[in-house]
Amino acid sequence: MIRLTEREIPNYWPGNCFGCSKNNIQGLHLRFWLTEKGCYTRCAIPDHLCGIDGLVHGGIITLLLEEVAQWTIISHLGRFGMTREISVRYLKPVPTNTEILVEAQIINQGEKNIVFRSNVHNSEGIFMVESESNWIFVSPSAIAKVTAVDELMLREFLAKYTKKEES
Repeated sequence: MIRLTEREIPNYWPGNCFGCSKNNIQGLHLRFWLTEKGCYTRCAIPDHLCGIDGLVHGGIITLLLEEVAQWTIISHLGRFGMTREISVRYLKPVPTNTEILVEAQIINQGEKNIVFRSNVHNSEGIFMVESESNWIFVSPSAIAKVTAVDELMLREFLAKYTKKEES
């Protein structure tokens, strides 16, 4: 298990992301904390995001795994990434309305891509989901071309993470 800290990653994202945005009233409003080689979030997924009653939908679990990886790229590297490939292994059902911990750790980093090992476990430390994902780094201009987000806003957002904060 990754050694957890209480150093929260500030969330300056002004957009409408379902996972992390403070502005999305239907979103999860996830918060993230740093680890040495990644980050984690704690959350409880509400019933309305179930697959079958009482169990978290697999797509929501994948969203959580991608969120911790993206926030690792943002907080550790001051960059954006896009998922190239993700493999998810569901080991145990994840119940709704139960606190889980979702964490990502960098296992390999190159000039153009980064690989993560991520997992979900419950409050007793039992592993429920494990994942490996491969991401490519993308520029703010590339993101702006395919989204409705202004490139200047993306650059200003990342600039807040490129200055290392003192512990």
